[in-house]
Formats: sequence, structure tokens, C-alpha cells
Amino acid sequence: MKIDKIDKIALIGYLILCVVAVYANFFEMYGLKLVSKSLLIPVLFFYYLGNVKKIDVLVCFFLFFNFIGDSIGVFDLENEVKFLIIPFFFSNLTLALIMIKRLKKFKLSFFSVLSISIIAIFLMYLWYEIVTIFAFGEDYLQLKIGVYGLSLILISILVSYKIINQINSSNIFLLFCVTCILISDIFYVLYNFQAKIAMLDLIHFSSQVFSYLFFVKYIINKENLIFK
Repeated sequence: MKIDKIDKIALIGYLILCVVAVYANFFEMYGLKLVSKSLLIPVLFFYYLGNVKKIDVLVCFFLFFNFIGDSIGVFDLENEVKFLIIPFFFSNLTLALIMIKRLKKFKLSFFSVLSISIIAIFLMYLWYEIVTIFAFGEDYLQLKIGVYGLSLILISILVSYKIINQINSSNIFLLFCVTCILISDIFYVLYNFQAKIAMLDLIHFSSQVFSYLFFVKYIINKENLIFK
């Protein structure tokens, strides 16, 4: 009973921190943003620990890479994107490995192949449009953005495959997670390289912090399905 109560406190604490972090980011309260966002992953990790029977190293790596990315992001460094790409790229690769590890084989139908193909084509088009925003220059930023974008396409195709294979609470949380990651990254680019509109940053920041929660809910629900 006490463990359940602590888990609920951790979840409520994370949601409160999300609201505080989003508020602090929107109104540029950097001190409050630094404190609230730096606590997000540790609190969520505590929630994860209290709801699983076995700790997954890949899950820990995913949260760790995002924690590093968040830690870099709160300082608003000049040309921060070239520093943020590295931890978030490895975060995406870790998520891809987690999904591959949990993939179930199923017979692909014409509809499923067509659906995945349409999604892949749309994502490739989106990838091309975003990459063209950047120009080759110092540190080959366009190349790095391009490679990072491919990692997003990979996790998007994997989650599409899983949803087509089976729709359950676990895969729905995973879909929410990947969708939030895509939205967050797209609006990050729009805000930082196209138009400094506060609403774009709000969408980017909110999607990012909630993607972590959806990820952990996916892991917890997946384990519950396995151990039922």
C-alpha cells in the first residue's frame, strides 16, 4: 500500500513539474525552469522503478540520454542544436532498440504494407523539407540534422508497424510518445529557425515533457501485459 501511495505521489509530482516547467518556459522564468525541468526525469524514473518487476537497462539509457539533453537545453546555449542532437539522437536509437526488442512477427497484408509505405513517404517528404531549412556550414549542421531526422523516421515506422500489428493500451501510449517526439522536434525547428512565435515554443516544450510520461506508461503497461 505504501509503495502504491509513493508511486501516485511520484506521478502527481511529475505532472505538477510538467505544468510548472511549461509555465516557466513560456514566461522565460529561467531559474524556475532550471529547477523544474531538471527534476522531471528523476521523478519519472522513481515512478518507473515503483511499477516494474525488472529494470530494463535500455529504458534507463533512454531516460538518461533525455536527461542529458534537457540539462543542455535549460541553459539556452548559443547554437544549442548542435549539442542537443547528440543525446536526443541516442535517445531515439535507444527507443528504436526497445521497440525492436519487443516486436512481434505478423503476416503483412496489402493494407498494412500500403499504410506503412504511405507513412514512410510522408515522413521522408517532411524530413526533406526540414533538412532543406539548414545549409551546409560550420560543423556540417545540415548533415547532422539529416541523420537525426532518419532516427525519427525509424521510430515512426516501427511504431506504425506495432500499431498495425496490435492495438492495445501499451502500443497506444507508445504512439502518443513517438507523436509527441515528432511534434516537439518539428516545432523546435520552426521556432528556432523560422519564426520566434511563443506558441511554437509552447507546443515544442509541452510535447517534449509529456513524451517522457507516455514512454514510461508504455513500458509499465507492456510489462503488465507480459506478467498477467
